[in-house]
Amino acid sequence: MNSKTLVLIALISFLFILPSDAQVKIKKFCTLTYYGQDLRTPHIDYGQTRKYSPLKDSIFVHKLNQVEYMSNFVQVMNYITELGWHYEGNISTNQANSTEIKILFSRDFFPAELTEGK
Repeated sequence: MNSKTLVLIALISFLFILPSDAQVKIKKFCTLTYYGQDLRTPHIDYGQTRKYSPLKDSIFVHKLNQVEYMSNFVQVMNYITELGWHYEGNISTNQANSTEIKILFSRDFFPAELTEGK
């Protein structure tokens, strides 16, 4: 082999080693909130508003919103982890006659899966 061929092979190999922006994932968070003592009425917050969803996939959003119709705490935890969310921790607050538990989850997304891409 001549030196030009070796240099060409080395350059091509180097291009495959360079990190690609397409492989970079973005960590997003969501909270699952329970109000009261019974742990039967969850509310999910993944950064959405009435007119805005940070997630592009409407089927995934629909699946995520299904947790608000589940009344079994363990079922909700199993379901949300099956959707790829990872438990990060929880915060419990007690007020006069109510308790609020927020459970924090995270998930890595590709930029193409997000509406803002960041």
